[in-house]
Amino acid sequence: MPVLTLSATNGQGRQVSTNVSSNEAVFVTGVFSQEIVMSSFRLAELAVEDEIARLRNGTSAFVLPGVQIMIFPIGLVITSLWMVIGIGAYAFGTYNRYNFRDNYRRRMARAEKGSAARF
Repeated sequence: MPVLTLSATNGQGRQVSTNVSSNEAVFVTGVFSQEIVMSSFRLAELAVEDEIARLRNGTSAFVLPGVQIMIFPIGLVITSLWMVIGIGAYAFGTYNRYNFRDNYRRRMARAEKGSAARF
């Protein structure tokens, strides 16, 4: 973000300067001159500065990020669903192969037994 600095000489002859932020709307005169309108970026910056000040004072505890799931893990749910479907398809195929192998062995045993002489 660029930082613009305005400098001028006031009525007493002293040099004054101020930074102009591209994140804030400021009105010098008119109805909105008493209001300060800030962007969401500047509001977030102020919240971070406030939290840092509370951390330095000891009024707020540091929380290590990434140790708790703070939002609903929709990606985990979708991935788990696909995993269950995949494992289910694999298990179904394995079960059918197992049954086919048993049926094949029974048919072969019957075919060999059928050609054997009976007494």
